[in-house]
Parts: sequence; structure tokens; C-alpha cells
Amino acid sequence: MTADKLDRSDLSAMTFVREATVAMCNTGVPTSYVTDRMQAVSAAFGVDVTILALPTGVFIQHPDGTMNIALAQGTVAGSNSFRLDQLADLQHLLDDVTGGRCDAADALDRLHAISTTQPRYRLAAVLVGHALFGVGFGLLLEPTLLAIPVYAVMSAVIGVLGILVSSRRMAAAVFPAIAAFLVGVVMNLVAPHVGESATPAIVPPLVSLLPVAAMTFAVLDLSTGDAIAGTSRIAVAIQRLLLMAFGAYAASTLVPATAPISHHMSLVWGPWLGVAVFSVGCLLTQSASLRTLPYLMLIAYVTFATQYVTTQWAGPIIGGFSAGAASVLASMSLRRLPKAPPFYAGFAPVLWLIVPGAVGLQGAVNFGQNGGAAAAGQIGLTGMILVAIAAGILVVTACRSLVPQHSPLSSENP
Repeated sequence: MTADKLDRSDLSAMTFVREATVAMCNTGVPTSYVTDRMQAVSAAFGVDVTILALPTGVFIQHPDGTMNIALAQGTVAGSNSFRLDQLADLQHLLDDVTGGRCDAADALDRLHAISTTQPRYRLAAVLVGHALFGVGFGLLLEPTLLAIPVYAVMSAVIGVLGILVSSRRMAAAVFPAIAAFLVGVVMNLVAPHVGESATPAIVPPLVSLLPVAAMTFAVLDLSTGDAIAGTSRIAVAIQRLLLMAFGAYAASTLVPATAPISHHMSLVWGPWLGVAVFSVGCLLTQSASLRTLPYLMLIAYVTFATQYVTTQWAGPIIGGFSAGAASVLASMSLRRLPKAPPFYAGFAPVLWLIVPGAVGLQGAVNFGQNGGAAAAGQIGLTGMILVAIAAGILVVTACRSLVPQHSPLSSENP
């Protein structure tokens, strides 16, 4: 190989390492995973660098002491700008690189294609996905039958507005408060007539805005020593919850809710249907392939059933621990099957089902309305369940590190 070709290869490898690390940050996954994954990629290309990943950017140090800094585009600490299909494709690309099946130039071309790919589904399907996303979560709360169409309509409205403001930075920053205010006003007026209490009813249309992944990954980052990443994620997550709580509180102040004035039977079987509806909504909103739906549903049902049983037996904190462990075990076990999603692409969606962002939002709203120990207790319980979920994830991944390298569970370190 000529020196010129070698230089071009090294340049492509360095460019790929930098841009792929930024892309990994854009997925919103824990920074410890980003660092470990990209150090393995750089080693596969023979690139001697030290990588420090943060939620909003990347520092890459070369052997001569020079430093490259690259900012993650279109994201803030605690959020992500990559869809589920892009996350899955990126994970497959990194697997090919570390497996020696892709050279630097081809890897860079594939990365650019992944970063610019358009959503798989048209706007109408995405809006249906938002409606199903909200209805699926609403079914977890055992609603009345009349509440379901309300959840569907309001979830689709919030989805439309979210798409419209997504490209406007300042509008996107205040959108959680505006969305919570709009939903709060509607639910304060409508919820009593469909047999629901207003405060819990505001959550399903807003569930797509809850920073559930950020809260979980913040605890994971803090637990693995990434204090800067963990602190920034949790700060952004808390800010978003407070913005939503402010919007809901303003709505309840201007348009006070009444007690349910119409009584209807709750759908006690709703949670078991809700998991499936939620999975379909997640697939449509996140542009995932239809072939991944059975895997997403199976991981979601295993996780939900585990959390449900252990919560009934030992309370919500132990339920959170077992759900965190079950979600990781299910995702790791299934990813070896044909056409299964990679680890984080299968694991991340179920966080909305097990992370108690809804409880934290309700607690913040109740605290603003009434104050008192009960609301503070809801917020404290949210924190404890978050720690328990992260502990379950950490225990499983720590045990996994002891698995022999030839085991089916030993590839793609989560």
C-alpha cells in the first residue's frame, strides 16, 4: 500500500471515529457505553486515541497531545436526536467495524447515509403512532373506556405540535410547559365527564415528552463514575419535569378541575393490552422496522410482567430493580436471533414502561397545587425507583462481564 493510500486510510479512520462518536452521543445512550464502544472501534482501525464522550460532545486526544473537540448536533444533555432505526443501523455498523467486515472509507459512507436517512413512515402514520403511544400508556393506568379516545386525540395533537417546533430551538425549549398547559386545560374540562381524575389524565398525552431515558441513563452514568454526564442529564431531566409541572399547575389554576362527575368501569385488563399498543406506537414514532415489532413486544411484556409480579410481592422499589434486570436480560438474550434489534435498540423503548416519570410528574403537579408530604413522597418514590432500576441494569451487566467470551451473551458489550 502506498504512503498516500495509507494516509487516506488513516484520515478516513480518524474521521469515522470522530463522527461515529458524535453520532453515538446523539443517540442519548450512557457515555460509558459510548466511550467503551468507540475505543474498541478505534482499536479495530489501529487508531491510537483517547476518547472522552459527554452527552453534548466529544473530546479526542491524539498521542502527540493534540485534542479534537466535536459537538453533538441537534441534541442537549439528556435527550437524543437519533431515531430507533438509526440507532439500530449504527449499532450494526459498529459491529461490522469491530468484526473486521468494513474498512474506514465504507464505514464513513454508511455513517453519513445513516445520519441523513429519512423517517420510514409518512406523517399520517407517525401521528397514529403518537396516538397509540399515548393510548398504550393510558391503558397502563386502567382508564375508563371513554378516556381512550381523549388520550388518542390529545397525544396526536401534542405529536403534531412537537414536530412543528422541533427545528426551532427556543420554541422546543419551552414546548414541554406549553404542551402541559394545553393538555392540562383540556383534561381539567373533559376528564371529569369521562370518569377520570384530571391529574393522572394529563400524563398519557405527555408521555412522549417525559425524559425517561435521560433519568435512567443519568443514574447509570453517575453509578459508573461519569459525574459530568450524569449530572448534566439529571439536571436537564429535572428541568423538563419542572417545566411540565409548571404548565399543568398553571392550567389547574386557571381552569380548576372538578371531581369525576361521571362514573364508568375502569379497564382492569388495560395494562396487558397497553403494552402491545404502546409497542406499536413506539415503532411508528421511532421509525423502526416492522420486523422488530415481535422483539419489542416480547422484551416489553417480559419486563412489564416481571415488574408487575414483583411489585405485587415486594413493592415498587423491588419491582423497579427486577424490571431493570429483566429488560437487559431479555434484550441481550433476543439480540442473537435473526433480525433482532441490537441491545440498546431493543432495550431503550421499554424504559417508558418501567421508569416512573409519570409518578414524578404527578408528584410535582400535586406539590404545586397542594404541597404536603404526600406529593413530596411521590417525588421521593420516583427517585428511589430510578435508583432501583439502574441497580438492576448494573447488576446484570456486571454479571455479564464474567461470562466467557465464547458465550452467546458475550458480544456487543452493553
